Amino acid sequence: MNRNYTHPTIDQQWALSRETHEAVATAIHAIADSRRSAQTIWEAPTQAELDQVTMAVEEYIRHGDFSAEPDGRYQWGFETIRLDQPAEG
Repeated sequence: MNRNYTHPTIDQQWALSRETHEAVATAIHAIADSRRSAQTIWEAPTQAELDQVTMAVEEYIRHGDFSAEPDGRYQWGFETIRLDQPAEG
């Protein structure tokens, strides 16, 4: 299977301290760049960034990088990303 998103290694403490699912934190770091840091995206994502993170999480689940959550919810601080159906590997 082809990949559209990198799978950067992140400090788990970054995700934990922001109450963010590790797959979401990884996706945020994957789309961050010199114009929009991971912290900036985490704090105030654009709609395009929300869409990109959601697609990256779906890809990570499909490739088996992370286990699918039974309820399809992936925490992003006080918010959640919800996948219509948990992706299967």
